[in-house]
Amino acid sequence: MTRRSAINSPPQEGRRRRRQAEESRAIILQAARELFASEGYEGVSMRKVAERAGCAPATIYSFFPGKRQLLHQIWEEVLQELMDELKYSYAKDADLEKLCLTYLEFWLNRPDDYRAIFLTQDRPPADNDDAGYFVDNSDALPDLDIFCVALSEAQDRGEIQPGDPVEMRSILFCAMHGVALGLVTIPEYGWGDPTHLKVNTIRTLVRGMRRTD
Repeated sequence: MTRRSAINSPPQEGRRRRRQAEESRAIILQAARELFASEGYEGVSMRKVAERAGCAPATIYSFFPGKRQLLHQIWEEVLQELMDELKYSYAKDADLEKLCLTYLEFWLNRPDDYRAIFLTQDRPPADNDDAGYFVDNSDALPDLDIFCVALSEAQDRGEIQPGDPVEMRSILFCAMHGVALGLVTIPEYGWGDPTHLKVNTIRTLVRGMRRTD
C-alpha cells in the first residue's frame, strides 16, 4: 500500500460505511411502509419488517427503538415531501384551488402512503407521558400553514369571504380527505371519473367560500 492510499483509506472507509448505513435505513423504511399499508400498525412487528427488508432485527434496532419510531419517521418523510410539493405549487401559482389539487393529488398518487399514515391511529405509549402524538412533535406539519396563508391572501384580494383561515382550512381538509379516503380505500365503488370528482369537489368548496357581495 502506498503512502497516499494509506492516508486516503480511513475517510473512504468512513464514507462507504455511512453510505451503506443510509442504504440499509432506506430499505428498512420502505419495507415498513409496505407492511403498515397492507397489514396496519397492529399487524406489523419488527421481525416482520426485518424479514421484508432482508436483515436481522438487530439491524433495525440500531436505527429505530421500536415500530412506533419507524412509523413516525415514515410520517415525517412523507409529509416533508408533501410540503415541498405544496410550497413549489404555491410559489409557481398562488392559487388556492391549485394548492388544494396538489394536496389531494399527492395522496391519490401515493395510496400506500395514505393507508400507512391515515389508516393507522397514533397511540403514544401509556408508560411514557413525554412521548406525545406525532402531530405534536412534527417538524413538517407546521408547514401546512401554507393553506392559512393562501386563504388569508385570497381574503385580502377580496376573492373569498372573511372568516377564520384555520377553520376554513379544516373544512378544506375534511373534504379533500373524504375524496382521498373514498378513492383509495373503496376504489370499487362507482365514484365516476376520479379527475372530475377531485376537481369538482375542490372547485365547489372554494367557490362556496367566495364573496357574494
